Amino acid sequence: MTNGQTVLKKQPPINNTINISIYTPIPPYLYRQLSPIIATYLKAFLWLFLWAIFAGQALASDSFRVISQNMHRLFDDVDNGRKFETVLSTKEFRKKSTLAAQKFIVDFELPDIMALQEVENINTLNQIIHHIQQTSGTRYKAVLKEGNDVSGIDIGFLIKSEYQIKSVKQLFKKNTLVSSHSRGKSPLFSRPPLLIEVCKQSNCITVLNLHLRSMRGMRSKSKGHRVRTKRLQQASAIARWIDQYQRTHSEQSLMILGDLNALSPPDRYIDVVGTIIGKPDNRNTQLSSPDLIQNDLIDLTQLIPHKKRYSYIYKKKKQVIDYMLINHQFKPRLKHIRLSQIDYRFSDHAGLIGDFSW
Repeated sequence: MTNGQTVLKKQPPINNTINISIYTPIPPYLYRQLSPIIATYLKAFLWLFLWAIFAGQALASDSFRVISQNMHRLFDDVDNGRKFETVLSTKEFRKKSTLAAQKFIVDFELPDIMALQEVENINTLNQIIHHIQQTSGTRYKAVLKEGNDVSGIDIGFLIKSEYQIKSVKQLFKKNTLVSSHSRGKSPLFSRPPLLIEVCKQSNCITVLNLHLRSMRGMRSKSKGHRVRTKRLQQASAIARWIDQYQRTHSEQSLMILGDLNALSPPDRYIDVVGTIIGKPDNRNTQLSSPDLIQNDLIDLTQLIPHKKRYSYIYKKKKQVIDYMLINHQFKPRLKHIRLSQIDYRFSDHAGLIGDFSW
């Protein structure tokens, strides 16, 4: 300090280069020797990493998802002149079809094959496809044939566009109910079963979509006999068809799924599910069904844990009325099967989801 002022001494220039010595047990000359070896291992690791990614994609491409979903009387906004048809407003139809698309994208993760029940027509399915494509970019093809339901609801499919639809056939549309309690000729199936065969490259499966007569009216004194007879005849017709199909297509992978409107164990009137599988339980039923299938089917829904095994709630009672059945020749391997939670904004049924691999 001079005369009350601080004198700063001139500092030497700052050297920006900092030398840091790191102790390592490996001498520098060894690094030069190890570098090619390390590089080789890094390349090998990179190739293994890339292979794992591509192998995972290949395995994913071999996997596919099938669902069954009752759409809870999904009508469109067009009046087709049917007596018991429901005509939605354009706003309500857009809301419902958009919600359906969101469920299929987010909750069901864009299944490969969707078997749907209670949809009005091909326009309804195409609107759902439109919303799916707008949101996710994924393309689907719609399959539907008009049935006999007085309100106009039908069953159909949404199939991813990369699948080839080899054949589409509606079964039993002209079959009539044989009953002394039926006036005139009444269709046996209001919603005739819809059969498709789809292929992805050389892998093919045949899928039969069902929506059978409900249990409503079974106990009625005036209508009960007709309802019970119809349910028995529907199950028997399908069982005979399954048996014949398996005899003539012994190597074909067959899946039967949908809303069977039937319980397992059966109700006290008829064992619908057992008849279609090939194991009718007539011990406690009023109407007996013969065993019509030589090679029984497998009920995949039985693999779902009991506490989660319900697709419908009737008077606070949880029930399984939606099923996924396969034959013993079914080539794809089941990876997982489950039922979704019921979302009453969307449907009063849970979705049945099966994951398979070739």
